[in-house]
Amino acid sequence: MRRPNLRRLAAGVLCVTLLGVAVPGPGSPTAAANEQPVPGRQLFADDFGAGTTNWRAVTGALTEWQPASAEIDYLTIDARTQTSGRYIVPTTALNLPERYELRTRVRFEAASSSPSLNLLTDFQGDPLVVSQRNLAAQILGPGSIQVSRPNASVVCRGPAPVKTGEWHNLVIRRANGISVVEVDGQRVASVAAPAAGGTLALGAYHVKASFAALAVYELDQVPTGHPTQAGGCQWTPPGTPDVDQPILVNQSGYDIDRPKRFTAPRAADGDAFVITDASGASRFTGTVNSQVGDFTTFTPTDTGPFTIRVTGAAGTGDSVPFGIGASWTERVSYERAINFMTDVRCYYGRFSQRTSGGTHPDCKLGVGWRDGHQFSFELSSLVDLYLSNPAAFDRITDPTAVYEGLPVTLPADTPEIIRLIHWAVEIYLDARVDHTFFKEQLAAFLYAYPHLSDHIPRSVYERARDHLFPLWGQDAKDRFAWHEYTPHTANLFQVYTQVGTGKGEFPPGHSVWPNLMMHEVAKREARADAGRYLTAARDQAAWLVANLDLAAPQTTKGQRQGEYHLITGLTRFALAYPDQAPAGIRAFVQQWAEIAVERSDNMWDFRRYSDSRWTIPSFTGGAAADPNETGNVAGFAAPALAAATLLGTGPTSERLRQIATAHVDNLFGRNPTGRHATYRAATDEWGFEGVELGWFSELQGGYGKLQGARGVLDGSPKNDHYPYNPQLGNIGWTEGWVTFNTAWNESLAWMAVANTTLRARDLHGQPATRVPAGTPVSLTLEAPLNLDSAALDTAELRLVVNGADRGTVPVRQVVENTDVLTGVLDLAALGVVPGDRVEVRYGYGDFTRHVGFTVVHGCDGRVATVVGTNGDDVLRGTAGADVISGLGGNDVLLGLDGDDVICGGAGNDVINGNDGDDRLFGGPGTDLVNGNDGDDVISQDG
Repeated sequence: MRRPNLRRLAAGVLCVTLLGVAVPGPGSPTAAANEQPVPGRQLFADDFGAGTTNWRAVTGALTEWQPASAEIDYLTIDARTQTSGRYIVPTTALNLPERYELRTRVRFEAASSSPSLNLLTDFQGDPLVVSQRNLAAQILGPGSIQVSRPNASVVCRGPAPVKTGEWHNLVIRRANGISVVEVDGQRVASVAAPAAGGTLALGAYHVKASFAALAVYELDQVPTGHPTQAGGCQWTPPGTPDVDQPILVNQSGYDIDRPKRFTAPRAADGDAFVITDASGASRFTGTVNSQVGDFTTFTPTDTGPFTIRVTGAAGTGDSVPFGIGASWTERVSYERAINFMTDVRCYYGRFSQRTSGGTHPDCKLGVGWRDGHQFSFELSSLVDLYLSNPAAFDRITDPTAVYEGLPVTLPADTPEIIRLIHWAVEIYLDARVDHTFFKEQLAAFLYAYPHLSDHIPRSVYERARDHLFPLWGQDAKDRFAWHEYTPHTANLFQVYTQVGTGKGEFPPGHSVWPNLMMHEVAKREARADAGRYLTAARDQAAWLVANLDLAAPQTTKGQRQGEYHLITGLTRFALAYPDQAPAGIRAFVQQWAEIAVERSDNMWDFRRYSDSRWTIPSFTGGAAADPNETGNVAGFAAPALAAATLLGTGPTSERLRQIATAHVDNLFGRNPTGRHATYRAATDEWGFEGVELGWFSELQGGYGKLQGARGVLDGSPKNDHYPYNPQLGNIGWTEGWVTFNTAWNESLAWMAVANTTLRARDLHGQPATRVPAGTPVSLTLEAPLNLDSAALDTAELRLVVNGADRGTVPVRQVVENTDVLTGVLDLAALGVVPGDRVEVRYGYGDFTRHVGFTVVHGCDGRVATVVGTNGDDVLRGTAGADVISGLGGNDVLLGLDGDDVICGGAGNDVINGNDGDDRLFGGPGTDLVNGNDGDDVISQDG
């Protein structure tokens, strides 16, 4: 069941397409303007992927408008030295109706005197003359806008949330004879509309400016909340939120057995907080220290909702309601993670429409996923997710998802994550990819294939194997790459010494784990060169440990969403190959951890970029001075938890787990903006359970066309938002990206690894190491599997006997809201005999959790210390407590002193307990059983 929200953002922006071009959809991007237009006919759209093809110049030359690309396609005009304005209009004939909405994205970059960036509507005339018959929304510079009519007739002028160098959503909406102007969803002007009709125009005067995706729609009716009278330019900055004592929490909820913290930016040390439930009852109390409240020890049996109240000198404040429960993060995130990967595939899943090279409108700058560059690592992130918690992902299906024209069709009820893995392999093979990172992704498929073989035919594996092995050491890489700023070759046997840019396009350590996966595949294939891959991984790891400067933020957080490769790769090497991993990995990871802990000493538990910056600075290939680092926040839990796993117990590891959780909380609203990273987070269709407030906006169009995708991570707080400046609003760049979500996939995978344990206990409740034949073994799996709040969840554990698969054994929740699943392994039913080695496993690959024991001879469920044969034996104990088992034959068993357990076994036996409190079991046959002194338990038949 879904916990009901007490507050919801209005959402419902629709994505409409024309001729395969994704464009802005109608609708206010936030609730601030309180208008919800009714979608109507699309009149015109252009994402500028074709440059100025759909435009003509009214003044100046069309060639002055230069196409450009950085995250998105756009047009740039530099009119700073021109004596008159420069204007272009669509070549398509337009006659704007009485009700419409025009949306575009603009950037004011630089200016000379009296500048204006102009968006004209209701532009009429034959010929068109800029000084006649139109209405212009004009950005005059940072913080200023005006609305004008021709001949310098200013209707109104006022402030607006505009910054130099930043992209802003600009909207003109006309209805009821009133034209409304919005910037980033905030109404900045409402004026009387001119006569309806005509076209639109883009213009610039004494300014360098850029325009991105544009669309105009007819509105079927007057939007709710649209003004009936002109109000002029009346926007005022929001200022500091009107909250004396703000409390920022994970708006959805917390995991019951993991760190639970909140931030109260204006609280003083010692200010009291109380957690109450829906009835108002106090359930937990504590005090705030360094603006942080910790309630990790609060482990309620119910899931809430709960609310935090802080009282102090700054006042009294309440948090939004949130839940607490087992596997909370996974329960609200797993399905959305898979939904996203399904929704943003190239060609919307229509393989038959594929074209190589990243030029198709539905596959810009990607091969398998829209805007999914070579360094998006979609395939490998999906593989890691599945290996980490297969029972969770086996249950997530999407039968209505489109998979059209693939060489092999999987059934619609196949686990969706496996269909996505198969999609990636087929489309990469079809494109004949040879780039470094596409090869590394295919290595993940080959490595995991034995665990996918029930669903994906072996022919697919063989095609991938035969494609990949010949390419691994190849230098050339012309299929395919975008935003490649770090020169390198694709020979994966080499030692890479390059460190990529802040784009995250060449993260150090990327080749370590892929080479180890290829080593395992080569061994499985009995290849003579298997050792070469291990050597390459060892050499690369050794170089990293000896040469990489972890104190330089460019090598860690500066790698943006790509940071996780370094520490996860080294950790996997050290854990999977402890005898082969180069010396120094543990110390290197320890150093990384200590730096991360030091830079996270703040009220958000947020790992800063450096002492002088919170978030990453601008970089080559970015689209803003204050770039979007959402992928680094989303992906941070992966290296943090990997490091904690390698380092084991101790204060550094515990703090890493705390910081990792804080970065998940940051995505869910524990940040200076108080917003979830997903614009539509507060909706049922696209968002996350329990979230109250989503991100400020979402990018409309762009290469990825992500508006309307479920679970997209759109934005995160920018440098100036920290330490606590929510009044700045929607600053910096906002754009979802598959590369951010795949980093989130890796965090989810490592959260499963860090929170999964498997235990086996014998008949007496002791850890199972040597288990008597025929006795039951109790199994306990603790894993993020509390995924159905209305049912008892189940999972299957794999059984391996003497190295061979022997089926599965089920485990099940006993009660709701727990990560603990239990079951019993019946050794008698399994048919194992003394000497057999039994392993119970959960997870796959190097993420496998396993527990093993040896089957031994037993007596009364105990391991025998004295064991006979199937012949006639004379078995004598010691002066201590013995367990004597006769097995077959006519035996004589003597316990001597001590509290003995004696089992005759089959045959006609003579059993003598002697002194002590003995347990004597005759077993089959005609037995003579004598307890002698002591309090004995005697069973003739056993």
